[in-house]
Amino acid sequence: MPPSAVLFIDGSNFYHALKKEGRYPFDYDAFFSELSKRFELKTIYFYDAYKDIEKDPIGYAGQQRFHSKLEKMKWPIKIKTRKLKYLANITPEQVDNAANEVGIIDACKNKLWALLQYLRLVRLTKEKGIDVLLVVDSIETARTKQYDAILLLSGDADFVPAVHLIKSFGVKVWNVHAYSGSAKELRDSCDGHILIDFDSDRIILR
Repeated sequence: MPPSAVLFIDGSNFYHALKKEGRYPFDYDAFFSELSKRFELKTIYFYDAYKDIEKDPIGYAGQQRFHSKLEKMKWPIKIKTRKLKYLANITPEQVDNAANEVGIIDACKNKLWALLQYLRLVRLTKEKGIDVLLVVDSIETARTKQYDAILLLSGDADFVPAVHLIKSFGVKVWNVHAYSGSAKELRDSCDGHILIDFDSDRIILR
């Protein structure tokens, strides 16, 4: 019998790691199947900052479809969210008006818009409270000592203090991570780590 475990997924961190590797969309069902060969997955928590339907209707719709797909899987998944904070939400019309104000010629306006998109300044956002929620939930789970291991899917070194506290309860912590954006400090703080790798399109855990 494999050790019982709870999986905590830092959704945004993992998404950006996959995008950087060109591995998105990602087959979560296949991933959970592979991971269940090593651990008895009792619960899977997926943390995500939800988008504003008015400020980003396309992104909101896509996120809702993604969450619905996760919830329909056979796995015990619970999605936990906090509101996404928008620091900037620039429209093409605003760029056009601003360009007119400063005297940018029409031929350069498309390049200006493309530059803002490339720099990710068109829709500048910040997650608010998601990491804190994940930390609180994982520590509370460890405190109950109901499971043999806690699996943290993230590459963020900010979780290192939480890992040390979790381990103080006598619970094993494994860092599950992609190759991109994986902090060595986080890997080293855990009892072990698992790399999500690929053989062509097949998911392999190393």
